[in-house]
Amino acid sequence: MIDRSAIEDLELEKVKTAIAQRCRTAKGSALALRIGPYNHYGALNRELKQTDEYLCALKGGGGFPDLTFEAADEDLRLLAVENSVLSETSLLRLADISGKVNDLIDYLNQYRDYFPFIGQKLRYVYRTEGVTAPVARAIDPEGSVRDEASPELKSIRMRIGAIRGSIDKFFQMEMARCRAEGLLDEIGESVIDHRRVLAVSAASRRKVRGQALGISRTGSIIFIEPEATVRLSREMAAAQEEEKEEILRILRALSDEIRPYAELLTASQKLLTEMDLLQAKAHYALEIGACLPALDKKGRIHLREAYHPILLLQNKAQGLPTFPQDIELNPEQRIIAISGPNAGGKSITLKTVGLLQLMFQCGLLVPVHPSSTMSLFEHILTDIGDNQSIENHLSTYSYRLKKMAQFLRTCDDRTLFLIDEFGTGSDPDLGGALAAVFLEEFYNRGAYGVLTTHYTNIKLLVENLPQAINASMLFDEKTLKPLYKLYVGQAGSSFTFEVALMNGIPRELIKRAKTRVEHDKIVLDRTIAALQKEKSNILEQSRNLSSARAKADATSEALEKTNEKIQAKLVAYQELFDHNTRRIQLGRRIEALTDAYFFKKQTKKAVVAELTKLIETETARRAEKADELLKAQEKQSAEKKKKKTAEEKTASTPATSPDPAKELSRAQAAARKALQAQKKEEEKRLCEAEKQIEQEIAPIREQKAEELAALRQQQQQPVLHLPIAPGDRVRLAGGYSVGTVDRLEKGIAYIDYGWFITQAPIAELELVEKKKQGKK
Repeated sequence: MIDRSAIEDLELEKVKTAIAQRCRTAKGSALALRIGPYNHYGALNRELKQTDEYLCALKGGGGFPDLTFEAADEDLRLLAVENSVLSETSLLRLADISGKVNDLIDYLNQYRDYFPFIGQKLRYVYRTEGVTAPVARAIDPEGSVRDEASPELKSIRMRIGAIRGSIDKFFQMEMARCRAEGLLDEIGESVIDHRRVLAVSAASRRKVRGQALGISRTGSIIFIEPEATVRLSREMAAAQEEEKEEILRILRALSDEIRPYAELLTASQKLLTEMDLLQAKAHYALEIGACLPALDKKGRIHLREAYHPILLLQNKAQGLPTFPQDIELNPEQRIIAISGPNAGGKSITLKTVGLLQLMFQCGLLVPVHPSSTMSLFEHILTDIGDNQSIENHLSTYSYRLKKMAQFLRTCDDRTLFLIDEFGTGSDPDLGGALAAVFLEEFYNRGAYGVLTTHYTNIKLLVENLPQAINASMLFDEKTLKPLYKLYVGQAGSSFTFEVALMNGIPRELIKRAKTRVEHDKIVLDRTIAALQKEKSNILEQSRNLSSARAKADATSEALEKTNEKIQAKLVAYQELFDHNTRRIQLGRRIEALTDAYFFKKQTKKAVVAELTKLIETETARRAEKADELLKAQEKQSAEKKKKKTAEEKTASTPATSPDPAKELSRAQAAARKALQAQKKEEEKRLCEAEKQIEQEIAPIREQKAEELAALRQQQQQPVLHLPIAPGDRVRLAGGYSVGTVDRLEKGIAYIDYGWFITQAPIAELELVEKKKQGKK
């Protein structure tokens, strides 16, 4: 059970009030103020998951349907009474609640995969049109019973309309007559008890026939209902009474029709109230940057980048920064003693731990890093601030002693205690000794805790307890300004004399104070201060080294990735080059055979023999590759056979010996399949390499295009009509590529283009440039 004073000391009520302000209904706000801690992991986990699911919906831009409603507690109590009749507005409220729950059920059914925990809230409700449909048929949104609610009501209202028309007609006729005869006062007419009356001057009273319904204050005006409308007014009153009776009958029938749904409607209102609270908690979590930490069942708390939510919102409103803290409690580090100067953030760090733990156990998300971890404690005990009790005539120290007595009665291994300024309020030596005994007792009982202190003996005690650790709030030791950063592992100096000097205390007084302090204490305080300075410097260097190392690692990783890409490109380019070279070689050999047959240098039989030999060579190369794949596959298969389990070896049905022919056939088929797969993979790699090359040679192509344009201008020069000789520069008629004539044979010119040599009839060539004299 969580102590009530802990809730007050840690200001949980402010958080609850903030959530209540974000509720949209009065019942939701009331429920928010009743938020309390959970004692069981299952219920706590469900509540946290539901809030987290709603928060995810908010962050994702999605939204639940409008679930605001008007409280219907009185309506539900009346509905539970047999033969009771609900009013039109009451029925509309209940129908609205039923309709909102129907919308929620439809929404959660549509997105059930996203809201499994919120969906559990539907276990006590179900979808029904049994309330919304009959109410909608009988009552309009403005709260009036519809004419179509019953044939009788429609008939009565039609009759009322006819009577009203007659009354208006006869009244207008009588008023016109009286006005023409000058019998009316200036106002002409008025209304009394929903009946139209003539405003007749007192002197003309006897000239107007009808029923007097009133008189003005001065007595100068008599209000008369004309005789012609008196009878109609009575008929109207009777018809209106019939209308009321019929409406009452309809409302009674409606009330009886929805009465079986009374329990469902009660559960529906409860569900909508819980959903209102849920959305308020999610919106509050969104504002403070809260999330769901991991729930640990082994007493481990690890808060990373933890903010005090109240301070966070206050600073945000004022445009001030808020500094997060990292703190960890676990079975090996159960107690942390925070020391250091005042105004350095010790108390706010302690309160952050306590308030976040309380919020977490109340099912509220907390402003920490998502990788944080929190646990569940049975008791949370606090001793924070100056708690003098005037009513009970207790001093601060007496109050704190009573607190310690309560701690001793409650403390166990499922307790989290939080003590601010531990040991103060009495003689430092005596109070410090008593505080040390208390701390030892809490430690021996296995409790978890965070405390702040200035007492040296407490710091020394913590150093000697294996599962306790000192911590300090870091300060800039030159300016003594707080850095608001918790450093775990080193006690902090209180900087008593330094802080006094910074706050304007005369140096002479500080020197006199130092002479009254034991030398050992001054030396110890200086040592602690020096250690804190050294730790601060080491921490700064560590941060710088970490940053430099991170940059170096990032650079190294980037270089490795770049190197891998370059290597991959080189491999792809080599494969592409080899592939294209092989294709060119094959093409040249085929072209040579074609030329040999075309120019009749070889017979058809010889050409076919050469071509067959070429095909056999290529087939042998591919077969060799297939054999390599087959051997690799057989090796892989053999390794798989070695890994077979003993059960397979001792199976009841003995394995038949394989047929060598079939095995060979399967192996050949597998090899062919593997070869095809490898070919496809190779083609894929080549395609990717070609794409890469295309991207890289695009600028080169642009440059070549410019050179080609210049060459075209050059080629537009008149063709030289001279005989072609070896060494001349020529081109095919109508072409652009220019080559050098290598030799001439029987009307055929062999043209060297640099990368390859081709041939063409001399008659189809154009002379571009004659061979220069002296050039070989």
